[in-house]
Amino acid sequence: MALTFGECLLREVRIRAGFTQDQLSDGLLEICGLSVSTTLLSFYENNKRPIPTVTMRGICIVLGCSEKDIYEWPM
Repeated sequence: MALTFGECLLREVRIRAGFTQDQLSDGLLEICGLSVSTTLLSFYENNKRPIPTVTMRGICIVLGCSEKDIYEWPM
């Protein structure tokens, strides 16, 4: 498990923004020059891998959200 605490909300944020994994992957490449496969996006969404900082920033740019929208941390 990538995160000991907290939950990755990438899937919810991506769906709310109207993107499929394919569209997000394409957007990351076109807008940010980042090659992120749909398999890797699935790993992020299922908390199996942490999202690297540069990729997180790219996701936020493409989806029009902030980093705090991607993870929910317990109080």
